[in-house]
Amino acid sequence: MKTTKTTDWETQLPYAYWLHTIQGLGNRTKRELVEYAGTEKALYELPWLEIKGLLEGKKLRQMEEARQKDPLECYETFRKEGIRFIPMSHPDYPKRLLRTQDPPFALYVLGRLPEEGTPAVAVIGARDCSDYGRLMARRCSIELSEAGIQIVSGMARGIDGIAQRAALEAGGKSFAVLGCGVDICYPARNRPLYERLKTEGGICSEYPPGTEPKAPLFPPRNRIISGLSDVILIIEAREKSGTLITADMALEQGREVYVLPGRATDALSAGCNRLLAQGAGIFTSAEEMLAQTGLTRALPPAAVRNTQKRTAETKKDERTEKTGKEIRERERMPEGQKRNGRENAADRKAKKLVADALDFYPLSVSRLQEKTGMEYRQLICQLFYLCMEGRAAQVSADSYVRLR
Repeated sequence: MKTTKTTDWETQLPYAYWLHTIQGLGNRTKRELVEYAGTEKALYELPWLEIKGLLEGKKLRQMEEARQKDPLECYETFRKEGIRFIPMSHPDYPKRLLRTQDPPFALYVLGRLPEEGTPAVAVIGARDCSDYGRLMARRCSIELSEAGIQIVSGMARGIDGIAQRAALEAGGKSFAVLGCGVDICYPARNRPLYERLKTEGGICSEYPPGTEPKAPLFPPRNRIISGLSDVILIIEAREKSGTLITADMALEQGREVYVLPGRATDALSAGCNRLLAQGAGIFTSAEEMLAQTGLTRALPPAAVRNTQKRTAETKKDERTEKTGKEIRERERMPEGQKRNGRENAADRKAKKLVADALDFYPLSVSRLQEKTGMEYRQLICQLFYLCMEGRAAQVSADSYVRLR
């Protein structure tokens, strides 16, 4: 379908909305009808005898019922909701999505859509993710956002929501694609994220406002997530999961798929490891993935300058924070550990032993005691220092993970 000229699309919007809300007509049928008539308005004004030659059965009955409605009146009622309606004929319809095999006839939008010309990565994964998955989703999203990459996901609990919150916290842009109307926050627990996305990014759906979330609606929305993105990054996925549906759709759309590898014994990594066996890209770092896909070269000059500025500011903040930490550590360090303001050799060795024992998967204190041979009090002390240095993090009352 060709984009309507700028001078015409405002006139066409009520008729495009009218067509999109007709039940029983699929995206392909709607596109074919508009291509036959020339415009949405022309389709509405098409003689009924001509319509009967294009449709039959239930589709014809649905069209007959829809023709009794006034498109202008219906659209004015919809506009009061403050939601943007963007059909394929609209100049703001995403070009990435328009080039896919089965683009939605229209999108309903709160906030904005991903910027054209600025790279976008879909960060997706399991809802019931592991601590390792949460850690990596957050880290990847922050690194990508700081590089000027837009983050697209489904605002689901687990990996999706974690990645999108991290992107906003890093000062980046994130966009959610819902499997329900954009006026419905699903899941409800993500209400704070939903509200932030409306002002700091965007929320879109192909389903009209008021559409309740239902299981059959989610697989189709996955093609929009991948269609709005240049690359898909999968953090965790079981052997059978909706995430793998997105991966399949992405490959059909010509998108590159990267996955975070996991242990062979982890059920949450089974889907990722299977994709690796099928030839998916291995994610080791955001920097390496961007270099391999060429996305960095696609960043506009302004984004590159902003990234450089953020990097310089981050390094400055890190230096300031490091100095502050050194002072706090010296103040808290027992006298036996002080030597010219530094740890003695025994303490450095103990800290290294604990750091080497930590993993990116959470380990309990008892397991760390087994690996290091340390007494409980000495181990907790070293874990405390590693957490202060940003090299480890406590993820539960009795478990820690390595950060770098």
